[in-house]
Amino acid sequence: MKAPTKIVFLAALAGLTGCASNIVHEGKYAQDDGWRKGTVVEIGPAKSLKRPSFYDCRTEASYKDDNELYVLVALLTNGHPHARAAKLPADAQLQVGDKVYVNFKDCNAPLPKRNS
Repeated sequence: MKAPTKIVFLAALAGLTGCASNIVHEGKYAQDDGWRKGTVVEIGPAKSLKRPSFYDCRTEASYKDDNELYVLVALLTNGHPHARAAKLPADAQLQVGDKVYVNFKDCNAPLPKRNS
């Protein structure tokens, strides 16, 4: 292999390897595990959330209980906008507009606030 061909090959290989690496937010929220950056867009009882949710953790029982609060988080999955409706954890002090991490694969995952 000639030198210019080797350089092009190595550059292409490095580019492909870079795209395949797993993104881990804040050292603990891996995208491969379902974690995405999101923004809280609604908080309220299950039946009062107006925006449609692609990833929905509400159950039939939750629509009957107005005391349980749910949170709707806007997120991007593979560059496409989606929303996740999840039960608001009792210890969470979230407000509309808060930046959080959300796991679209796990309805029981917490909703930790993002540092950035």
